[in-house]
Amino acid sequence: MTLGTKLPAPRARVQPDRPSLTGNGLKWNLLLAAVVAAILLVWEAAVSWLALVPSVFLPPPSAIGAAFVQLVLRDDFWGSFAFSLGNVLIGLVIAIVVGLIVGLSVGWFPVLRFTVAPFLWILYSTPKVALAPLFILILGLGSESKIALVILLAVFPIILNTMEGAVTVSASLVNAGRVFGFNGWALGTKVILPATLPYSLSGIQRGAALGFTGEVLGEFLGGSGGLGHLLERAAFDFRMDEAMAMVLVMVIIANATLLLIGALRRRLAPWYEPGAVGAG
Repeated sequence: MTLGTKLPAPRARVQPDRPSLTGNGLKWNLLLAAVVAAILLVWEAAVSWLALVPSVFLPPPSAIGAAFVQLVLRDDFWGSFAFSLGNVLIGLVIAIVVGLIVGLSVGWFPVLRFTVAPFLWILYSTPKVALAPLFILILGLGSESKIALVILLAVFPIILNTMEGAVTVSASLVNAGRVFGFNGWALGTKVILPATLPYSLSGIQRGAALGFTGEVLGEFLGGSGGLGHLLERAAFDFRMDEAMAMVLVMVIIANATLLLIGALRRRLAPWYEPGAVGAG
């Protein structure tokens, strides 16, 4: 073969199309709506029409919907809403800052990974609900104990996911950053942090859900404000339709938070594939 002979061009490898939920988003949303409607219909029939379950214990969806409308029209509801949401936001911001710093540090530096990481896993596996009364005894019945519980439940998923992301950063990516003059703080903010962003946002999503649980738990155990306190009062007075309406409010808040963080993740890390990352 002479030097002038042309080699055949390599054929492009065509990746087979994989089934995607996003391509048929409308179909799946309609299916989900149909399943939810069927569940509500069976529930309504079992309680209101067939009287299989006493409505005093399990109100029908129609009664819960009416109680929900009445609930959101009350002035004390919005005060409790602002109290709970404010505590969750403050605690979550603190948990994010602490989680990112600790997770990046422990994941990037081997000495911290082998000395600090085992204690983080031990603390993560500790039943933190058992610590809630201790926090209330030390910090009191005000916002401080609720914020502390939000931080306690939210920070560990953020730390552990960020730590896992920092461990998996490619060495070639770090070397490329150093070639372009990034070292120290610049290397962390320009290379390592963006590479771990999908992991961190996944941890923040989990931490937000757990943090809201911590807020409600703190309001259940002590205090005179918040959505958890309203739920406790309704359940104590056996107003189950109002109690279920409060649960519905909490479900809406939690899912709205998860959707917001999910949209932020798609915005900041468009290369992320769901299911590709995630720890503990």
